[in-house]
Amino acid sequence: MLTCARCKEQKPETLEFFPPHKGKNNGLDSWCRACRSVYRRATRLPDGIAPNERFRAYEARASGVCVICGYEGSVVVDHDHKTGMVRGALCTNCNIGIGHFKDDPELLELAAMYLRGECACGNCKPKWGGLPLFSRQ
Repeated sequence: MLTCARCKEQKPETLEFFPPHKGKNNGLDSWCRACRSVYRRATRLPDGIAPNERFRAYEARASGVCVICGYEGSVVVDHDHKTGMVRGALCTNCNIGIGHFKDDPELLELAAMYLRGECACGNCKPKWGGLPLFSRQ
């Protein structure tokens, strides 16, 4: 049995559980395949992420939880395209959603107001009034 240096789990000392590593005495990596896979996925980052943000990007992706909707599963690293700073992990739907709003919080707030049936000026009552245009059955 071999203990993974990353997750600390004991696994059989075979190529099935540990990838090959030429520099090790036993010929196997010190991280199990699962840990190495997570690390490799995390280090393949989109263009524009600042080099000093790589570790934060790794942590965000490894969390596997969307910071907006809480979806647990496959997530992507979201970053500010102007500064390269990592903001967090997002599911595909949330990432595409904020992308369509050009990462503009004001546009997103206007969209939220629209969905609540509010007008941006605050003086008028929108015709839709926040009510559905058709009944859902």
